[in-house]
Amino acid sequence: MKELPDLAIERLMKEKGAERVSEDAKKEMRKILQEHLYNLSTKAAKVTNHAGRKTINSGDIYIAKE
Repeated sequence: MKELPDLAIERLMKEKGAERVSEDAKKEMRKILQEHLYNLSTKAAKVTNHAGRKTINSGDIYIAKE
């Protein structure tokens, strides 16, 4: 599985007010985000399969996040 890039994580955290972001903070944030994305994707895939489709769409993700 590809990892989320450090720069994207750091940029997100700085946009929300952080002046600096340590390497261990980026590592922990990546771990949490990837776990959340994995779980959300798994749920969205189940919604898609239940609907008899192969392509996940935004509606599937919306339903999966509930």
